[in-house]
Amino acid sequence: MAVIIFDLDGTLIDTGSIAVEAYRLVLSEFAYKPDEFPSEEQMLKTFGLPDTEIWDTLMPRHTPEEQMIGFERAGQRIDDEIRKQDILLPHAREVVQELHARGYTLTTASNCGKSYLDAVMSSQGIGHLFDRPLCLESVQGTRKSDILRALISRYGGGEALFMVGDRYTDRDAAAEVNIPFIGCDFGFGDVSELTGAIHLTKDLPGLLDYFA
Repeated sequence: MAVIIFDLDGTLIDTGSIAVEAYRLVLSEFAYKPDEFPSEEQMLKTFGLPDTEIWDTLMPRHTPEEQMIGFERAGQRIDDEIRKQDILLPHAREVVQELHARGYTLTTASNCGKSYLDAVMSSQGIGHLFDRPLCLESVQGTRKSDILRALISRYGGGEALFMVGDRYTDRDAAAEVNIPFIGCDFGFGDVSELTGAIHLTKDLPGLLDYFA
């Protein structure tokens, strides 16, 4: 059976409101005034990007070291809130349960850190369905393609691998390592970011039709 590699934010989960609130609190701590904050839309557009790019966007007048402090402060707030809330997108739990029951191997490739990934997997009732999920920090990488290379190394050439995600970072990473990409046209990106996908789905249950 195939290995289905899921992105997290905008594909299986939505931490948008949690993250926006955490970002605003941290920016306030660094003396940004509300009229200097990026808009909510700009903040949400950073989802799916590596953390260094997110914080360079949020705190452009600060050093990388200060941006890292901001990242750590916001990350702790976000992780704490994830453990208190249901952040799964509609039908996410049922879809991954059914794919797992059908015999597919499920794992992740997310541009998040390990604490974020652990918070999601341990609090949302889906962690037991995923085989050793990975994030950028897990592989000490700089781009999502580094995660995909680690997964190709893990599963070898005997299984078909599919990348499922909502952003151009998912599409580009899949293209870089030559695995098929399935685009989720319901996440934080827009349909223009999903060109080249072998399949587009408007919702998560659509994956059950593709992986019948």
